[in-house]
Amino acid sequence: MTESVLTFCPQCKNPISRVLFAPTVVIKGRPLTETDRKIRDYEKEGKWSHAAELADKEAEKTKREDLKNRALEDYRKAGYNFDKYDT
Repeated sequence: MTESVLTFCPQCKNPISRVLFAPTVVIKGRPLTETDRKIRDYEKEGKWSHAAELADKEAEKTKREDLKNRALEDYRKAGYNFDKYDT
């Protein structure tokens, strides 16, 4: 990158032009499922118990740890206190 720009090929002496490519976009994480969208919509509306119940059911079916944690957080926001059950 520190060398001067080539305008002619050193071997064949033909003119050179730069070709630029758009960068590759990488989206990390898993794509949103319909259930993820419904949970997000419930959370936006402040329906924490609805979001928690849906996340809890989906976590049981799919064994997704992120949904299990999300369900617990939404239950807490809905006013449930699980701290007294922790051992």
